Amino acid sequence: TVYRIMKYFNWEFDEDETRRMQQEDCIKDLLNDRTNVNEVEYEIPKRGSQANALIKWQCQFDIKLYEYAQQLFEEQTKEWGTKVRKKLLKKKKKEKQQN
Repeated sequence: TVYRIMKYFNWEFDEDETRRMQQEDCIKDLLNDRTNVNEVEYEIPKRGSQANALIKWQCQFDIKLYEYAQQLFEEQTKEWGTKVRKKLLKKKKKEKQQN
């Protein structure tokens, strides 16, 4: 998804090899270290409770935004393809060149 965002906004890695490696490592660290994870233990409110209703009300627009993001992600996947599909196409192209 990070790479998809980069592609969408036409962001590219630095041309300098050292900077490029630092940028790639930064992305890998963010994904591997899960720096955006709340590790504090908490009790999840039960369905039907007042706390659950309040959380749903407070998050209603976040949920709509998330649903839109999912839809957009699917549309972009259809338009741009996936890494797996691109690898298969590249492999087929390479095989044709060898024949």
